[in-house]
Amino acid sequence: MARRRDRLGVSLAFGAATLWGVSSAVAASAFEVVPPARVAQARATIAAAVLVVLAAATRRLAVRRGIGGLAALGGVLAAVNATYYWAIQRLGVGPGVTIQFLGPVLVLGWMAVVQRRPVSRIGWTAGVLAVAGVGLVTEAWRIAEVDWVGIAAGLAAAGFFATYLVLGEHLGRHLPATTVMTWGFVFAAAAWAVALPPWRFPAPLEARVWGALLWVGVVGTVLPFLAAMAALRRIEAGLVGIVSTSEPVVAALAGRVVLAETLAPLQVLGVVCVAVAVAVAQRVGVAEVPYEVAR
Repeated sequence: MARRRDRLGVSLAFGAATLWGVSSAVAASAFEVVPPARVAQARATIAAAVLVVLAAATRRLAVRRGIGGLAALGGVLAAVNATYYWAIQRLGVGPGVTIQFLGPVLVLGWMAVVQRRPVSRIGWTAGVLAVAGVGLVTEAWRIAEVDWVGIAAGLAAAGFFATYLVLGEHLGRHLPATTVMTWGFVFAAAAWAVALPPWRFPAPLEARVWGALLWVGVVGTVLPFLAAMAALRRIEAGLVGIVSTSEPVVAALAGRVVLAETLAPLQVLGVVCVAVAVAVAQRVGVAEVPYEVAR
């Protein structure tokens, strides 16, 4: 039963990473007309609207406790997008993505130091191997010059990503996944509305651009975040983080299939590294103390 639950949790996490990876190409197609920050705002706003309807229909909108944690999650969701886009703007896609995916390693550190749940050597090895694989896939070494502001933004994105995983795991132990993600994105959309007034959103837009934004908001946000939250209710945040490193790998493979892009030998090696890391982490686990299932 425990192994079945673990496999389901990993499958949900991988499904989320797959949807994020495929949707990244769709989001990039909208950048020609809509700035990345506005795409992130549209993503959060569309997701919030869809999730509110879904939560209301399933009677999971009401919250009796934990509203502070949900507000914090919303701030984290908005911040991780903002810092991530800032990092890739200043450093380039490869270095920015790689730095952000240091987040799963930070989660392992949190588990070991704060939660006092010893992380196995295999867990640490899988985490480092996954990040190295991401670096190879994204060709992180292709950086023109050291930009300390960009590096700081990337590290902040990694920190916020790790915080999302840890906080999501905590909230998921007390609230349904739909409730957590609905209120998380409601607060995230509110944060974006304060930072970027909606009435200044670039308009009018072509139908294809609106289609891309809707895709990113629903297929690239609602579905994967619900899947990731469901995964966090079944397996530890560290394992979800390692599995999430599949996202840039999926994006690279999608580019190869859809855009006829080619992968260099080192990128293929990176794909193998991530695949091995995910497989080992799923098979062995990352913590020496068994994960307590959320009720």
